[in-house]
Amino acid sequence: MWKKQNFRRYKRGALIAMILALPALILSGCAGNDSAGNGGKVTENVQETETHRPEATSAPSPTEKPTPVPDPSTVTLMIEDFNNITNVKKAMNPVDLSAFGIVDPEFSFDSEYAQEGVALVNTLSSAAWCQAFELKGKRLDAFDEAKPEYYLRIWVALPDNSDVALTFCLGSKNGKNCSYIAASKAIVTDVRGYREQCATGNASSDAGEDSSVLLPAGFCGYLAFPLSELVPWRGYSGISSLPDVDYLKIDARPSVTSQGDRYVLDALCISDSPVAFLRPDGIDRDDPQELPEFASKNEELDYMLTELLNKDAAFQYCPEYDPAGYPGIKAIWMDGVKFGRKDTKVFAYIGFPAGASESKKVPGVVLMHGGGGFAYPNWVKIWNDRGYAAIAVCNTGYYPASTSITDFFGAASWTHSVPADVLAKDPRVMPPDNDGMYSSTGSVDRMWMYHAVAQTILANNILRADKRVDAGKIGITGISWGGVITSIAIGYDQRFAFAVPVYGSGYLNEAHSWMKDNFNSAGTKELWEPSLRLKNVKMPVLWLCWADDNCFSVNSNSKSLLDTENGVLSIIQNMNHGHFEGWGREEIYRFADHAVKGGQPLAVPETLPGKGRDVSFKVTLPRDASKFTARVCYIDEPLSYSSSGRLKISGQNTIDQEWHFIECNVEGNVVTAKLPEDAFSYYVELSVSSGGVNYISCTPFTDVN
Repeated sequence: MWKKQNFRRYKRGALIAMILALPALILSGCAGNDSAGNGGKVTENVQETETHRPEATSAPSPTEKPTPVPDPSTVTLMIEDFNNITNVKKAMNPVDLSAFGIVDPEFSFDSEYAQEGVALVNTLSSAAWCQAFELKGKRLDAFDEAKPEYYLRIWVALPDNSDVALTFCLGSKNGKNCSYIAASKAIVTDVRGYREQCATGNASSDAGEDSSVLLPAGFCGYLAFPLSELVPWRGYSGISSLPDVDYLKIDARPSVTSQGDRYVLDALCISDSPVAFLRPDGIDRDDPQELPEFASKNEELDYMLTELLNKDAAFQYCPEYDPAGYPGIKAIWMDGVKFGRKDTKVFAYIGFPAGASESKKVPGVVLMHGGGGFAYPNWVKIWNDRGYAAIAVCNTGYYPASTSITDFFGAASWTHSVPADVLAKDPRVMPPDNDGMYSSTGSVDRMWMYHAVAQTILANNILRADKRVDAGKIGITGISWGGVITSIAIGYDQRFAFAVPVYGSGYLNEAHSWMKDNFNSAGTKELWEPSLRLKNVKMPVLWLCWADDNCFSVNSNSKSLLDTENGVLSIIQNMNHGHFEGWGREEIYRFADHAVKGGQPLAVPETLPGKGRDVSFKVTLPRDASKFTARVCYIDEPLSYSSSGRLKISGQNTIDQEWHFIECNVEGNVVTAKLPEDAFSYYVELSVSSGGVNYISCTPFTDVN
């Protein structure tokens, strides 16, 4: 008997939030993690993880109206109705993915979410985020009667907090013919008869760019793929005739937000319609919050993030997670923005300098970690010791796996899953994990970057509301992906007094590294490229980067500098990529102190060096400079990255060129140099010594001609 449930319906598409988009074994399931470390030297215990994204198609604008439901089917060729299965493993043949740390879900059968009779219920754990089922045998004789105008159709229910990406693969017995069905042509119809607009992509990684449909948590209804839209699986000849099909693989990839989440499959068939009968009683659903009609997602983002600027700071202390070894630094749950209709909570550490009070206010800083990172209490302490209140936000939805962790850098110390008994007391879920930006075609409230940027605003609100903090002297800094978040956030929150994006920047769609793939994808460049808003940024911004970065490239940082009214560029040779390296540069703290504590600045070029090979410009020097030198750093061919690049990182393109150096002539604050004939692109490194520390700043990276 059908029971009414409060399923959620999303009108603006959906995303699946995963830690990584991992490649699938085409005919045998899912493959291992496609991730890369920092390259060059990897900081001990702190790795920056490359996240490859599936390509995605654009979802309709929020103003589009639901499409009427098609007529119900008159032809149904049942493949599997799940009503008489006694041995799930024999019937569904789930692929053994234990080699990749993936376990089978807990299989059961239940009538509550079934289309008819009983349905297959898959109850998940944090280690069951990917399944692949291989169906063979007589039931696939249904393809003998199939016509190209028919649909492969399945009933799906997602009653909990996990989205699910579904890919369907059709193969022949000779093993040479394999096709997926184009996901962008799929018809998704919810239980009330409304057509859902869902994001599509490539969750199975090695299939094709249009192989997966991303169904949102709370969905219940039909997913139908037209059999006329077969696309050859990458590296295979496609299915040329439907009667040739004798192999059907279902690749299912949930986003597990809590232990015990379920996804339900029923009534897998071939039909002449994308729907069968609909529930006459429908489903009770809470209506979403009414929002204005938006002409574009950019307009929607502007509205949603601007609204947060005036949101009251809301957080709760959670002393059970206070970091061992860091007295005075406290663990908190921030109230996050909604994920669909679910409230979220965001883990953070917050700390204040000794002596901070309402009568002795201190400046503050928001700290955003990079890929593979977490909220680090030692980062908070670094800033506290320098006189700043600091809040380190876990921008990927993780929190300590136990109340007694001491290794804050190990992945095993952190979890994204919320046990069912905890959810029963506090129904807030964790925000989505870093998805490499591939959620940009889904609904805004389900995009990882929306949550990450929102968290910077909310963290700023928390510091601003504290009477010990000077609200006009709060800055932000982020490492790698945190630098990207910072670069985007300052375009929305002009209240920050300074910003230091480290490694990450704007113009990522023009990067030479793998990052360009993340920002040259459907929806991402149009919504999230930081350069869209940098010209509006008035606060001081230090763009600090590594000359040989494997994740970013100096052309992007340099163009970001030119867009910011009060920008300073610092390109560091021999830096390497990691959290320790990223927050260890003294330029960061000098820059912050100058912005909010009256400290001395970095050296700043008064003009650009000019065109041609004769370099000449003036520099504004700090008063405490005991020594000032300059050198030209140049390459002798166009900047490029390749798989055979100089850093030799497996699976990554890295910089091809060697840097060459010539010393400049310095007279007072005037720098001159003659560029060699082989110099193609260059920047001038300015080095100021003060108190025994050398501080590096630079002119923009530019071509000679």
